[in-house]
Amino acid sequence: MARDAATPPSDDLIHVEGGVGLGAAPAVSVEAEELVGARVSSPARDAWRRFRTNWAAMVSLVVLLVIVVIAIFAPFMHTISPNTQNYAALDASPSWHHWFGTDGVGRDQYSRLLFGLRVPLFVGFLGTLITVVIGAVLGVVAGYAGGYIDALLSRFTDLIFAFPSFILALIVVSLFGPALDPYFGGGGRVILLSVVFALVSWPFLMRFVRSLALGLKEEQFVEAARVSGTTNWGIIYRHLLPNMWGLILVQASFIVIGVVSTEAALSIFGLGVQPPNPDLGQMLYDGISRLDYNPWEVVFPSLTLTILILSLTFLGDGLRDAIDTRMNN
Repeated sequence: MARDAATPPSDDLIHVEGGVGLGAAPAVSVEAEELVGARVSSPARDAWRRFRTNWAAMVSLVVLLVIVVIAIFAPFMHTISPNTQNYAALDASPSWHHWFGTDGVGRDQYSRLLFGLRVPLFVGFLGTLITVVIGAVLGVVAGYAGGYIDALLSRFTDLIFAFPSFILALIVVSLFGPALDPYFGGGGRVILLSVVFALVSWPFLMRFVRSLALGLKEEQFVEAARVSGTTNWGIIYRHLLPNMWGLILVQASFIVIGVVSTEAALSIFGLGVQPPNPDLGQMLYDGISRLDYNPWEVVFPSLTLTILILSLTFLGDGLRDAIDTRMNN
C-alpha cells in the first residue's frame, strides 16, 4: 500500500535519508578533502622515491646529464674547432689558453674531448635503443606465444649467442667501415657501429624478457583480459610490456655500458671513428703512442671515459634497487 504523503517518515527512514541528505554533507566533504589531499601511490612514484634515497645513483644521474648537455652544446662551451691546428703550441701542457693541453699537431684537447663525447653517447644510446626494441619484441612474443614460435625464436637466439660479439663487431667494422667513411660527413661508421652493437647485444635481453613473459602470462589479469576478448597483441601491448618496462630499463642501462666500452675498445684498435674526427677512443689511441712526450693526451680522455662508465654503472645499480623490490628484501 502506498504511504500517505502526510505521514511522516520513520526514524529509520530519516536516518537513511540523512545519510545522503544535507545533514551528512560536512562528513562527505571532509572525506573528499582528505582523499584529494592524499597522494595516490603508484609503482613509478614508489620507484622514484626509492631512487632518490640512493645518493650514488642521484649523483651519477646529475653527472650523466651534465655530460650529455656539454656534448650537445659543445660549440658553446668555450671551445674552438676540434681540428684547428696550432703549430706554435705543440704538445702544450694545460694552461689558461688550452685547459687540457694540446696534442702533437697543436689541436686543443679540451675542444676535442667535448666534441669527442658525442660519438660514444650517440653509439651507446642508439645501439641500446635498437637492442631494446629487438630484444623486447622477440622476447615477449616468444614467452607469450610458446610452442613452436618460442622454440624457433629461442634457437635463433642461441645461434646469435654462438658468435663472439666483440669479434663479430671487429670483423664487420673492418670489412664495411671504410666503405661508409665518406658518407654522413664521416658519421657512416658511427651508424654502422650502432647497428652492429645492437645486432650482437639483443640475445641476452631477449632471454630476460622471455622469462618475464612466461611468468606474467599466467597471472590473473592476463587471464581476465583474454576472457574479455582482448587480442593477443592487445594483451602484449597493454598488459605485458607495461609491467616489464621497469626491469627492461634496468637492463638497458647496463647495455649502454657495454656498448660504450666496446666502441672505445674498437677506437683504441683504430677501427672506430677515423681521424681527424674527435672521439674518446681515438684520442686514447693517438695518445698512447706518444705517452712519453705528452701524458696529458691520455690522462683527460681516460678520466672522462672512466667517469662516464662509472656514472652509467651507478645509475644502473640505482635503477635496479629502485625498480626491483626483491633486491631490497
